[in-house]
Amino acid sequence: MGMRGYYFALDDNLVQQIAAGDIALKSLKIDNYPGLDIDRSWEAIHYLLCGDISDGEPPLGYVVPLTSDKGIDFGSFGAFSLRAEQVAEALQAMSELDEAQLRLRYDFPAMVKEEVYPLEAGTVSDEDEDALFAYMLQHFNEIRRFYSQTAAEDKGLIFYIF
Repeated sequence: MGMRGYYFALDDNLVQQIAAGDIALKSLKIDNYPGLDIDRSWEAIHYLLCGDISDGEPPLGYVVPLTSDKGIDFGSFGAFSLRAEQVAEALQAMSELDEAQLRLRYDFPAMVKEEVYPLEAGTVSDEDEDALFAYMLQHFNEIRRFYSQTAAEDKGLIFYIF
């Protein structure tokens, strides 16, 4: 099964309260909010957009937020929050990237070398290069749709890994 990434959208004020520690994330019924499961693609997409497995410059660093300054105590890996304006910034940046531009950013050998999740050393073949790109592209497009809906409703979001 592996580690999966999950987003859920919620009122921007609620995101602020959670980020400030005024409301515990674990007290929310996450299933009551619009959400998106991006399976095991989270680190690979972050690497594709930011060239690193953690942090990452905004606004592309907001697409799969793994920044140390947005951390919220939640589960085994923590959670990350984005305010409504950060969601809108990320959406604008994603809207400027088409498949050809994403393909130019794609460095499969570097991802294998860095052991970017979900790749595991010694288990990757050359045939996996196109399959991984297709997998990432599918989830990137789903993230873009989710951010579009979230931004249209002026909501923030929480991202976590489980």
